Amino acid sequence: MRKIIKAYLITSPTLYPTTPLEFDTFYKKILDTHKIDFACYRDKTLAFNPKLLEVFLRLNQSYKIPSLINSNFELGMCFGFDGLHCNASQMDLILEAKRKFSLVFFSAHTKEILKKADLLGVNGITISPIFKTPNKGEPLGVEFLNTLKLEDYKAEIFALGGIINSQTLSKIATTPIKSFASIRYFLN
Repeated sequence: MRKIIKAYLITSPTLYPTTPLEFDTFYKKILDTHKIDFACYRDKTLAFNPKLLEVFLRLNQSYKIPSLINSNFELGMCFGFDGLHCNASQMDLILEAKRKFSLVFFSAHTKEILKKADLLGVNGITISPIFKTPNKGEPLGVEFLNTLKLEDYKAEIFALGGIINSQTLSKIATTPIKSFASIRYFLN
């Protein structure tokens, strides 16, 4: 029997349209094509467009997908996001975020940080990069995922980084990890 893998979509302002109507059409097509379990609005340029946030939230709500925002606690509260995805430098924000949001995710890049975030009680942790990814350093590799014992973690662990097609997803499916996150996978 095939293992069911949960999918966590992460947006990128460089790969998504920037007008509300085009974003709506583009994002709706993704949601109609893929089964998404969680979605994160990520804009590292910090030029958050309120109209795009509204489209993102509205479509996720209609598809019953929990919405997270990456790194921006204030915008998450203001717009009513379900959760906050804390970046690697925001570990000190986890406890406060847990009081305000129903979901708190965290970005980890080592097993040690993965364990620390889990002990703080986050709901989900992305571990990356698994495969070669532009500007992300040396990949951890599928072998790293095989060293993780999921029973040691309360949080859901999401493989992230370089998961861009069914071939890379198939490699994740051979590991104990039952979830993946990606930006580019959902664009195919």
